[in-house]
Amino acid sequence: MRDYSNMPKMQWEDGNATLAKIKTQLMREEPVILVMPEGFDFSLDATSCGCREEQGLLTYCDPNEAFSMLAKQNGIPGLQQVGDAASTAGLVVDIDPTDGYLVLHD
Repeated sequence: MRDYSNMPKMQWEDGNATLAKIKTQLMREEPVILVMPEGFDFSLDATSCGCREEQGLLTYCDPNEAFSMLAKQNGIPGLQQVGDAASTAGLVVDIDPTDGYLVLHD
């Protein structure tokens, strides 16, 4: 399992400023941990997103597919833009529902 301890964390907030910061980080192909709000629904179809299941996490998921599903079921359209940016940058996403994290990395 990947070590997340040295990755920057960003609290998810709806709004263009947060979205711009996240997209800038991704365009630099730098990892980032998105800390999602309480009550966020992390459930998705792991198979269709190409995820691996590992110690309670979904790892190496396709960001475009995963963020599309998460955006729709949580009513957060900005997540789709994050997924698009991560996909363009060649990154993947690990989903950690226990800690409330979406981890974007190479």
